[in-house]
Amino acid sequence: MLHRFKWTIAVLAGLILLFFLLPVIRFPSDYATVLTDRHHHLLGAHIARDEQWRFPPGDSVPDKFTKALLLFEDEYFFQHPGINPVSLLRASWSNLKSRRIVSGGSTLTMQVVRLARPAPRNLLHKTKEMVLALRLEAALSKDSLLAVYAAHAPFGGNTVGLEAAAWRYFNRPPHQLTWAETALLAVLPNAPALMHPGRSRDQLLKKRNTLLQKIHTRGHLSPLELQLALLEPLPEAPGPMPHLAPHLLDRQIVRNPGVQQQLTIDTDLQRLAAQVVERHSRRLQSNEIYNAAALIASVETGEVLAYVGNSQGPHKDKGYQVDIIRSPRSSGSVLKPFLYAFALKDGQILPATLLPDIPTYYRGFTPQNYQRQFDGAVPAHQALSRSLNIPFVRLLNDYDGSRFIKNLHETGFTTIHQPYSHYGLSLILGGCETTLWDLAGSYASLSRTLQHYVNENSRYRLGDFRPLQLEKQETPKKPDLLLPYPTVLNASSIYFTLKAMTGVQRPPEESGWEHFSSSRQMAWKTGTSYGFRDAWAVGVTPEYVIAVWAGNASGEGRPGIVGGLAAGPLLFELFGLLPPTSPLAIPYDDLLQIPVCAQSGYRAGPHCTPVEQQFIPITTKKPPPVPTTNWYI
Repeated sequence: MLHRFKWTIAVLAGLILLFFLLPVIRFPSDYATVLTDRHHHLLGAHIARDEQWRFPPGDSVPDKFTKALLLFEDEYFFQHPGINPVSLLRASWSNLKSRRIVSGGSTLTMQVVRLARPAPRNLLHKTKEMVLALRLEAALSKDSLLAVYAAHAPFGGNTVGLEAAAWRYFNRPPHQLTWAETALLAVLPNAPALMHPGRSRDQLLKKRNTLLQKIHTRGHLSPLELQLALLEPLPEAPGPMPHLAPHLLDRQIVRNPGVQQQLTIDTDLQRLAAQVVERHSRRLQSNEIYNAAALIASVETGEVLAYVGNSQGPHKDKGYQVDIIRSPRSSGSVLKPFLYAFALKDGQILPATLLPDIPTYYRGFTPQNYQRQFDGAVPAHQALSRSLNIPFVRLLNDYDGSRFIKNLHETGFTTIHQPYSHYGLSLILGGCETTLWDLAGSYASLSRTLQHYVNENSRYRLGDFRPLQLEKQETPKKPDLLLPYPTVLNASSIYFTLKAMTGVQRPPEESGWEHFSSSRQMAWKTGTSYGFRDAWAVGVTPEYVIAVWAGNASGEGRPGIVGGLAAGPLLFELFGLLPPTSPLAIPYDDLLQIPVCAQSGYRAGPHCTPVEQQFIPITTKKPPPVPTTNWYI
């Protein structure tokens, strides 16, 4: 007897071991590539490799769908261990009476098994389903089982999973669906081929409404809500997926396919920005300028809010597939503010310093102003706001080009790879290449540094100069270390740079803006590359940075590809989409009042008259040298 008992125990132990050694079911690993915005709204998706719209599984299932699904499929889901004996007996009796299979008695867990392992409906496979359902219940929680079902249930055609179905049928995420929409999706997997929207609509409507009545009976819908839900029409055939950020989706397909990625993009702003870019691009096409791009980001966080990689026109051969935001292009004049800021920081100039604007020749290089004129001597801040070429070429020559390239790397420019000897003095006029991405990030860092200095009791944050952020971070970023000294540029140099940029002449549509109290201040800069191939415009406020580009992706030049004409109006039209912004902050603790010679703009010496009291960056330790005594004549 004892021997038989031991054998019984051994057999039971073996069966239990065998049970737990059974493999947990696995589903296809081919998923669509999905991009969502900061609020989990769909930006775009690319179908999976097996031609199914199957989104990657989510973390949870909406409560509405859970209630509707369990009322329709498995009311005792949370009570049974994977099989429901009562349901099986009831189904067996129904099948015997009908002499055919009319009911399977399957639990939701058994349906999950069948989704993963399709098989004929017979007793042998039903037994296998029950065993695997018990094994699945031992391996996964009830919530996990619901999530697996919601991710892999068929919803008609090549639509698989709740997330894909919600977007294809209703153009909304599942958690925003109404009760009627949720009930429809709850009944659809029961017979996806028969109940495909667009066909057998009466049967589909009857199933949905029956479930809505049941939901009402269980107290989830009031009588009025039920009547309104019953009036909701059925959707038509599945619609196309949103296509709001095609260049970002293409980038995701190459870098990380089959994954759902949340971005920092704001869908509403993205849609509006794309419309503005498209409208502006159509106007430029009359001059054979076919491409435009724009980027909008938050200064404080560096998060990208709108990313329009290119316009989308009717011409198939105009390079609309090129992501201009990431494409290196000739920089034009957009680097001048950085040379101005570093020269201020190092004490080489003051804002009112007179810079020579005279015919200049450097070993085979003769810079020219855009207007082909000379002013003789121009205050440094005006040379920046007017984007004069000759004063900045001379300033770069005096500053040290190799050091300036190092400075540009520190501010966030990543495409300037060659030594200064490769670029020469043309570096400041577009002799190097940059991207809209780097440009927007570097200008945002300027504004961020100034804002933090003013708001953090005259201290600097270690990570203020950093690239833009496109992927949404799940955990908040830790506060940066506060420092008493700047890591790249000091606040006063940035302030005087941005102040000069607020004086840049705006497009004709914006003329006279300073006379209206409702107008908003923005520091901005344009750039035009050699040969009229690239038109740039970048603007920054304490809250936002906007960077735009217009031209031809092919590199073909056109006379109208000028920063102020082709890119400037687009910049200000996008600026109009943003909420009200703050004026430029003044870093009083980083300013020093000194006597300045009114004629030269340099710190006044003993022989200078008249003298004006002006604010300068406090880090300017030494008075800049006076070039010649002729400045005082």
